[in-house]
Amino acid sequence: MNILQFNVRLAEGGAAGVALDLHQRALQQGLASHFVYGYGKGGKESVSHQNYPQVIKHTPRMTAMANIALFRLFNRDLFGNFNELYRTITRTPGPVVLHFHVLHSYWLNLKSVVRFCEKVKNHKPDVTLVWTLHDHWSVTGRCAFTDGCEGWKTGCQKCPTLNNYPPVKIDRAHQLVAGKRQLFREMLALGCQFISPSQHVADAFNSLYGPGRCRIINNGIDMATEAILADLPPVRETQGKPKIAVVAHDLRYDGKTNQQLVREMMALGDKIELHTFGKFSPFTAGNVVNHGFETDKRKLMSALNQMDALVFSSRVDNYPLILCEALSIGVPVIATHSDAAREVLQKSGGKTVSEEDVLQLVQLSKPEIAQAIFGTTLAEFSQRSRAAYSGQQMLEEYVNFYQNL
Repeated sequence: MNILQFNVRLAEGGAAGVALDLHQRALQQGLASHFVYGYGKGGKESVSHQNYPQVIKHTPRMTAMANIALFRLFNRDLFGNFNELYRTITRTPGPVVLHFHVLHSYWLNLKSVVRFCEKVKNHKPDVTLVWTLHDHWSVTGRCAFTDGCEGWKTGCQKCPTLNNYPPVKIDRAHQLVAGKRQLFREMLALGCQFISPSQHVADAFNSLYGPGRCRIINNGIDMATEAILADLPPVRETQGKPKIAVVAHDLRYDGKTNQQLVREMMALGDKIELHTFGKFSPFTAGNVVNHGFETDKRKLMSALNQMDALVFSSRVDNYPLILCEALSIGVPVIATHSDAAREVLQKSGGKTVSEEDVLQLVQLSKPEIAQAIFGTTLAEFSQRSRAAYSGQQMLEEYVNFYQNL
């Protein structure tokens, strides 16, 4: 079996983490695997390109830049295709799995991707198409994240915000949504198997395209994190005031980090110590420590290991890996209500809470937080969480899925 993973980025973002981990685990088990990614920062080769075997940068910088420039007007990616991979794929002996992840974000023209898949399937019938949906892009006219909007259910008639990712200057979602959905139906007709790590994304997809069309395989922590976990000593209880973590790529974005909630935690003063991990922190106070964006996973995990809890307030994630990672190292997560957080926490017996409850919980000790959120001791919570988010289990489910197709 030959597997090709496709994702817009190589090592940035949760979808890339899942695709890259599947690629590395497949290689480790002796399977033939390649990872095809769109581009790195600025349309260039990813800074992580040399760190991983058998990865391929796919998109010329000018293609990505043109898509970025024109998307704001057209609400779709006009350029980008897989045509140069046609000979490689069709001449590969034996079954081939084309496993797509995030194909949007200024990378590929969707219609060109569908036509490519038709052509490949006609030439080589033992090609299998798999697509993991890491967001809601498959059901909307434009947006990757709904952020509470349910306009997609009625054909994206009028977008409530032009700033939702990917942002635009002119709203054309209502003009594009029917054609976009037809292309997904054509992928289904080609036998493409859709998977999502999250139940709520699968439910949205199935409501449009038919019951059972999208199945669930939960995300798991990656190999690098598992290696780090093996070396981290469990921290049962920290000294002094509770240390509370807030983690996001860009801490200014209210969709990922509830700005008002963080400011209310800051207002607790010397009752807590607030630690932020991410770029562009707008939070400054005597009880705030801004660590910046940590690219070294080992350093980030080591720092989180010293925390009493991680507060998660995102409205735009679908199955956030940072929650799996924090829980796996025994750090309780205090999450506000969202489908994504609820789904992840339930797997280890936890629950989401209101914003008012957050302000009370962050003042408790680590064992007290574990008891309040997970209904058990800190030691039992840690043991349960480490087993719940296994990356090896994720790979086994995917490989089993590939082989049964």
